[in-house]
Amino acid sequence: MAGDTGQPVSDEALRLVALRAIFTGMQVSIEPGKRIDDSGPKKPKPGEMFVPDAFANENVYRVVGAAKNEAEKWASEDIATQKLSNTRQVRFRLFHWPKEGDAGLLAVLQYDFLGASPAMSCPSIGLLVHLARNAANWDVREQYLLDTTHHFSLQRAELLDLTGEGADELVVESDSGGAGTFLTTLHVFALGGGRFEEELDTLSRLQYMERDNYTQVLDVNRTRQHRGVEFCFFENGAL
Repeated sequence: MAGDTGQPVSDEALRLVALRAIFTGMQVSIEPGKRIDDSGPKKPKPGEMFVPDAFANENVYRVVGAAKNEAEKWASEDIATQKLSNTRQVRFRLFHWPKEGDAGLLAVLQYDFLGASPAMSCPSIGLLVHLARNAANWDVREQYLLDTTHHFSLQRAELLDLTGEGADELVVESDSGGAGTFLTTLHVFALGGGRFEEELDTLSRLQYMERDNYTQVLDVNRTRQHRGVEFCFFENGAL
């Protein structure tokens, strides 16, 4: 059986190359020693759900440049003044794209804009990117934007072996919500075909008005026993 996980890329030079390919023409630099932890609440009340920030220990990068699409325009806006920030606070994990060797990279990014005060339709951005080597350069082959509504952080971002045939599935958890409701969504993407092929999109956490809550956690071992044909979960609580 192949290894359980695809390990994140730690090579800082390659990580910077990837960011500069994603944010073409922008200024990219690391913020030494800076961390952002959007997990919470910091002191949960009885019955209140604690939600982790998967990137709490990741480096923070400063990416300066004008908004490059509608989602970035929304996330960079101060709704009171309608001014736009051009400074992103980016955290991310980088992986080698399965079965593409040194020719493919996978980036899972979480970022907001410094000084912005956006509408809750897009307070921050969760983004998946497939990068492909083109001679000495890297090009963006495909992007997948996660739900931006009341989105602040990612709870999970890892490559897993859910079939017993190698770490070919990307598992991502992303928060969202609205109208007194907080939720996280678990996504599973098959990557073997060189694209983000979504196999699963399901609630992993749901809390209504800080009272009722429900969680389900992916059972990796049982899912692998089913060769990835069925996704198995542990459940806790009900609405």
